[in-house]
Amino acid sequence: MILWPYICKITKGKADKRHGRTKSPPSTPAPGDGKCSLGWWSYGRYCYYAYNGKVGYSWPEARHICQEVNGGELASIHSRAEVEFIRNINYTKYHNVWIGLTRDRSYGWGWTDLTSLGFTNWAPGEPNEAFHDGDVGKENCVEMYHDGTWNDNNCVQKRGFVCRHRQCTFTSFTLRHA
Repeated sequence: MILWPYICKITKGKADKRHGRTKSPPSTPAPGDGKCSLGWWSYGRYCYYAYNGKVGYSWPEARHICQEVNGGELASIHSRAEVEFIRNINYTKYHNVWIGLTRDRSYGWGWTDLTSLGFTNWAPGEPNEAFHDGDVGKENCVEMYHDGTWNDNNCVQKRGFVCRHRQCTFTSFTLRHA
């Protein structure tokens, strides 16, 4: 009997290679158990990637990059602690960052990963734009400011972004010889 430990393999896509980090983030301990790829940060049961380079991306472009790289999604945020964690990994501060909150077809707000919207952190006076059906140029997408508060903004604005996906889990199997 042979027992082999395995971890799921996460393959980096082309978009991740062109968005490499150049600096180290501040040393802020984060919860998590380290089951994330290089360049991703562990927090709770998820891995996070903050793109914070000088070149920004529209919300649809950012979402596409998150989905292309490790099958993630723009980050959904469910607590004040998660806001602070994301603020710490967005350390270069070139841009505000897109998160996965967007207008849904029922004129409300919803996370792209379909998790529930129980926590919000709107900046004072936000959200302040009406729903514009089918027009990604209006304020139907949400960015997070450097202070952690949220703003509805024009989806074609160029921003950084934060991706999130579930951590891999360690598994093992037994190979039995006949």
